[in-house]
Amino acid sequence: MQSFDGGFIGEVSMVNASTESRGWTVVLEFSGGRLVTTWVEGVPQGTVQQAGSGFTYVSGVDVRPGGSVSLRFHMERTSSTPRVCTVDGVRCSGF
Repeated sequence: MQSFDGGFIGEVSMVNASTESRGWTVVLEFSGGRLVTTWVEGVPQGTVQQAGSGFTYVSGVDVRPGGSVSLRFHMERTSSTPRVCTVDGVRCSGF
């Protein structure tokens, strides 16, 4: 989304293609760096657990069928391309 000296703000966008409302989990790992914060606009926030140079974010609210949500995050001192990115265990695309 946005890069600047020493860091960037990234985004993982998800669409619920199922027929039921459902929660979601994002796992991101980077080559070094530091997570500053994570957020989802306009909804109750989920929980984040940091582990090494990455984090796991578990949704705070379900996404309705056909709905979408974007997780935003601020990282410092790392490449903007993650080593690992999954949503509910499925590899992310579009980098």
